[in-house]
Amino acid sequence: QALHPARIAMAQNGGSETGGSTMSLTCLACGSPGAEFVCSRCRLVRFCGQGCQRRAWRLHRPSCRGDGWAQAQCTAEQSTTKASASRLLAYPNVGALQGEVEVDLEPGQDLPTIREAVARAVLGKSANVVGVRLHSAGTGCELTSAAAVRQQVLQGGVIVCPDVPLRADCKHATARGRHPSSCEVAGGEEAPRRYDARLLGGQVLRLDAEDPELRSLLGCQVPIVVQGSDLAGQASKLWSFDYLDRHLRDVDHFFVLRAPSSSRGRFGYYDFSEGKNPCGHRITPTNERVEMRFSDFRRKAADLRSCLATEGASQAQDSLYLQTALLHRGVAEAGRPRPVGSFGQRCGVRVAADMEEFRWDWLAQVMGGREAQMCQLFCGLPGGFSPCHYDPQDNVFAQLRGWKRVLLFHPRHFGCLYPWPVHHPQDRQSRVDFEAPDLEAFPRFSELVGRGLEALLGPGDILRIPPGWWHHVEMLPSPPEEEVVSLNFWFPAPGWFDGDPDSGNISWDRPLFGIRRVLFQRSIEELIAQLCGPEHVLEVLRCCLKPTGPVPEGPLGQAVTQVQTYVATVFPDEKERMGVLAEVSEGRFLGLLPLSGG
Repeated sequence: QALHPARIAMAQNGGSETGGSTMSLTCLACGSPGAEFVCSRCRLVRFCGQGCQRRAWRLHRPSCRGDGWAQAQCTAEQSTTKASASRLLAYPNVGALQGEVEVDLEPGQDLPTIREAVARAVLGKSANVVGVRLHSAGTGCELTSAAAVRQQVLQGGVIVCPDVPLRADCKHATARGRHPSSCEVAGGEEAPRRYDARLLGGQVLRLDAEDPELRSLLGCQVPIVVQGSDLAGQASKLWSFDYLDRHLRDVDHFFVLRAPSSSRGRFGYYDFSEGKNPCGHRITPTNERVEMRFSDFRRKAADLRSCLATEGASQAQDSLYLQTALLHRGVAEAGRPRPVGSFGQRCGVRVAADMEEFRWDWLAQVMGGREAQMCQLFCGLPGGFSPCHYDPQDNVFAQLRGWKRVLLFHPRHFGCLYPWPVHHPQDRQSRVDFEAPDLEAFPRFSELVGRGLEALLGPGDILRIPPGWWHHVEMLPSPPEEEVVSLNFWFPAPGWFDGDPDSGNISWDRPLFGIRRVLFQRSIEELIAQLCGPEHVLEVLRCCLKPTGPVPEGPLGQAVTQVQTYVATVFPDEKERMGVLAEVSEGRFLGLLPLSGG
């Protein structure tokens, strides 16, 4: 997503940070310096030859004729000359101040215009905004004038109610509200958290599957727990390890994460696929991914449970966490996800038949007409946990057996959670150890006190995790079987912009917020890697954070100029632009340079 916009933007600006007719000597197609041939139409960009010109024409054509990205960039630049907009926080109607978005109120807007803009920002661009009301987040009172809405910029923001009553708990509720007591499971025994309880600011809203506002809230960017949906049908009752063993014995293998006792049940994700560690960082995984039949997994899990029942015997035992996709469809394919490989045809027939009985139509309906792209099976044991991370996809998480506890943070806390760089095998995971955070290395983690949301999930519960929301997942004591079985229904990831970059007809949210801001920040790293290699990402970022400092010569200097132009196009305000770049660079590369680190 970085390649097309950046190069189109540079073509529009003629290779100059400030625009104008200054011509870049860099080839638009391959980035090589000293390109000799000039575009005969606009005379603003260069190519190495006809081959590069043909390859880049689809990218250059929109700006060459002056529309598309160029028009969008012009609009962004013009916005800096207008009277300053007021930035308003807006919340969905979830009973507390959670899932906020930012909305710019332009001078002179009347109440209907403001109401529609705020409603679409919170409920979704295609949402029905007829009958929507805005309430003060501080008092709960309905706002009936544009002036009253504008006052909320300094008074805590607004709550959007789509033709339904304001939830009673919204009045005076804040993200720093009550601290829930320890979750009680296993007959009243407390399950200790693997994180500091001071991080908690509230509980995720629980809704009945028949709640009239369910579909509207699932369209918002806020976690929701749904109870009583019967999404997985009989699977919630049937899918014990014993049942799955009997009906999945003919499946050749499943992917299982195996963690040694020294990891204390930590199951991190490590992507060692080709090209994912181009900088050669040295990694010491806390677990490994192995293949085994379900019968082998069940047997090893039974051995582990027996050892856990004997005090001290677990010290020498590995932990196991099965994670395997059962259904999948391509991005361009329509309809429900399909069985992977021969699953459901020559093997796993009974389990596949159970999945046919899932409430797929209901799931698509409450998710705004969208079909899931993948369904993934998770089987584990109490004591295991997945450390804090985010996913770009939309996730409907269904708990079938046992209990899990999930700690969640808004995507806006990207800078406080210090994810590993994009070109690192632990991409999208926080570098912070929640059990023993190093506040000297990661000082902004302390800002998360009172910002976390918690969800306790039991059999039949569903948790919707919106794209970009950070989540830390723990498997809790689950007597009598001590088995934890879950399903993830994945939906396609959004992009940071709307439209088709090949045609140049694109637009983006202003201000860019939430997951889209995160995806744009990722695209900055991707762009730098494309221009001069992933090993130079931090160096280029540091130069961009010093716009008045000296610019390196050669490809690095050209990369700095292009990245500055790219980011300024989307964030024309200098303070915001510096904040975006600082979040991408600060703390995330600590110990990774020189390349022998990691």
